[in-house]
Amino acid sequence: MDRPRPRGRHLARARLVRALAIPTVLAWCLLLLLSGAVGAHAGVVSTDPVDGARLPAAPGAVSVIFNEPVSLAADGLRVIAADGSLVDEGPESVTGTTVSQPIVALDDGWYVMAWSIVSEDGHVVHGSVTFGVGDADLAARPMPSAMPSLLETTLWVTRGVADLAILVGVGALFAWVALGARTARVGRLRDGALLVAIFFAAAWLAVEVSDAGTAWLGTVYALSGIARLVLLIAASALVAAGPSRERIALVAGGLALATLAIGGHASGSPLTSLTLAIHLLAGVTWLGAAPAVALVLWDRRVPDEPDALRTVRAFSRAATLTLILVFGGGVASALLLTNGLEGGLTIYVWIVLAKLAVVGLAAVMGAWGRRGLTQGLDRSRYQRLFLLDGLLLVGVAAASSALTLVGPHQGHTGHGGHPVGAARCAIVMGTTGAAVVLDPGVPGSNTITVSGPPASSRGVTAALAHPFAGGASTEVELVETDGAWAGQVALSFTGDWTVTVGVRVDAFTEQRGSCTLVIAP
Repeated sequence: MDRPRPRGRHLARARLVRALAIPTVLAWCLLLLLSGAVGAHAGVVSTDPVDGARLPAAPGAVSVIFNEPVSLAADGLRVIAADGSLVDEGPESVTGTTVSQPIVALDDGWYVMAWSIVSEDGHVVHGSVTFGVGDADLAARPMPSAMPSLLETTLWVTRGVADLAILVGVGALFAWVALGARTARVGRLRDGALLVAIFFAAAWLAVEVSDAGTAWLGTVYALSGIARLVLLIAASALVAAGPSRERIALVAGGLALATLAIGGHASGSPLTSLTLAIHLLAGVTWLGAAPAVALVLWDRRVPDEPDALRTVRAFSRAATLTLILVFGGGVASALLLTNGLEGGLTIYVWIVLAKLAVVGLAAVMGAWGRRGLTQGLDRSRYQRLFLLDGLLLVGVAAASSALTLVGPHQGHTGHGGHPVGAARCAIVMGTTGAAVVLDPGVPGSNTITVSGPPASSRGVTAALAHPFAGGASTEVELVETDGAWAGQVALSFTGDWTVTVGVRVDAFTEQRGSCTLVIAP
């Protein structure tokens, strides 16, 4: 049976609740009033010109309308040309919520309208918009040089030599293990090519880091390069360990080659990475092994029968199957990377066609060479054949490295390519990294792409600030596309731009980080 509560204790609790209720309500009202005051600083209703506008002729004045009356801060309203000079004319005028500024006659080009005002609550508010006059991009960009930059040349050489050495080194290892090409010359080719691949793969990583910063090492593209370097070192060490480790060394070398299909243009598409990996691995068994087989033919210490003939026949059988995989994988990868040639005959497509033409020529030569194998081995004939095959290998490797430096998506809607020479930097945010690319990285219209934030992010923004703009920044809302976040922005100035990337992880959390993009004149 429940006992009744004492009446005195109940009354005491009721009085305590009534005593606390009134102060609590007053405190909440005071907090609401204060929060309203804090959020009451002026906001922009509209600007003239609007952000990103391309005007056929220069306006006589510019203006900004706010949601409440404002007054001017020290810098006021100003219009800044690409060289940092002011093109204002006369003092600004403030009429209630509108601030306007007359400007001089403007030449074609990009300009920034920046403002610093004081709202009624005393807050100083900065902002800016960018607008173009006439053919703004043409005026902002000088005639491009026909000569590649030092960075372009260095990246192409280091990546190209590394790729070629991987093909030759792993191909020689395949010829040694699977084709019976066990001669001293093939062994020296295998060991030397693997060492060259290790050196130039490390050099390529160093050049990339010097260009994009150490945070770039956290991107998928960089991690695939690091994995490739580690696997090449492991393959070389396993070869040195003796014959019992040669098959494991071949697996390590094959995995090193397969990392070329991870990251870069193939990132975000497992199917594209898979077809590209098949294409590369097939290339090792065909083009990569050709120099090793050629050394067997040139080595007079190897008798005509049965050793040399057995090696050439084994190579011929492997080449028959891998020819289909090389050609088919190359075509499939190109179609996937270019969205079915959506952009038309771009530079990337022309390089692919040239590479396929070289592969096709090698296939024709192989078919012609196999006709005589049933009657024995004509060394002089096959020496010339494999010498030409080796030269074709250099052409294929050069085309392959060129494809890594040219964007396959040029001409696509909403997806700019990322050619060498674009402004790049990298950011560390928490435990993750983000790579920022501004293409073409010169004054005028640019595509900004941020890779690293997952597609599950609630949103990604980029804010770009330049000292000429006096603290104002250009805000860009990015859209997720093909595994990255991209948007369009017009930049007026050369020099150093600070880009701040914000990633909304969830409804309550945002990660932010900054790096510097260098915009070339």
